[in-house]
Amino acid sequence: MRRLIGITLPEYGDMEAERLRISSLIECGKIEYFHIRKPNFDFETMRRFLGGFSREIRERLCLNDCCELAEEFSVGGVHLNSRNNYSAPGGFCGRISCSCHSIDEVQKYKSFCDYVFLSPVFDSISKQGYKAALNEDELKNAAAKGIIDENVFALSGVEPSKFGKLKEIGFCSAAMTGCLWDESREPYYK
Repeated sequence: MRRLIGITLPEYGDMEAERLRISSLIECGKIEYFHIRKPNFDFETMRRFLGGFSREIRERLCLNDCCELAEEFSVGGVHLNSRNNYSAPGGFCGRISCSCHSIDEVQKYKSFCDYVFLSPVFDSISKQGYKAALNEDELKNAAAKGIIDENVFALSGVEPSKFGKLKEIGFCSAAMTGCLWDESREPYYK
């Protein structure tokens, strides 16, 4: 894959261990950006979490929650979703992303987002029962038309063993959650 993004699990875990894994994946060059998806974090908890990262790492993070803290912590991006009313903080000049669940949504949101996630491409690793719901032929057609390009990241069930299949479909970018945190799988972070 040309571009890879990591995403945290939503659950509250060992903050220091998460920060170390996120930092090491960014520093070793395996992950371009890392999305901090913590819907249950309040502002103070998110402040503590973000405060443990170096400024260089924070510039490569994207907040899915508590987006108002992006400027305070020099976070590089925000992810639009229903929890932030699909709105970036006023005056925010960093990366903007959002999630899409159809080719039509990709076409709609690509015009004002720096990149988008398209899911579910495969059955999810981290969300039990979240099944693939995109037609492979439709995805290939969208890639042939240039709708799926380097700024459309395949999401859901993505792990290194599926990179070949993603390339065959037409993706050159992917986002990963489950395989980065599931200790029973081959650790991508080593």
